[in-house]
Amino acid sequence: MTSVQALITIGIIALCTLLTRALPFWVFPAGRPTPKWVAYLGNVLPYAIIGMLIVYCLKDTALL
Repeated sequence: MTSVQALITIGIIALCTLLTRALPFWVFPAGRPTPKWVAYLGNVLPYAIIGMLIVYCLKDTALL
């Protein structure tokens, strides 16, 4: 990889990081209420993720 390619790669990574950090603030500004589906996901997803982690951890476990 040349120096120019490395700089372009670092620039793209920095831009993507900036966009993923700033996007929620642009989509959901402070003055507006949080949409109901976002609040629902905030309540439901933690339990779903814990369930997925338990299944993943136990996937290769032999019962007998």
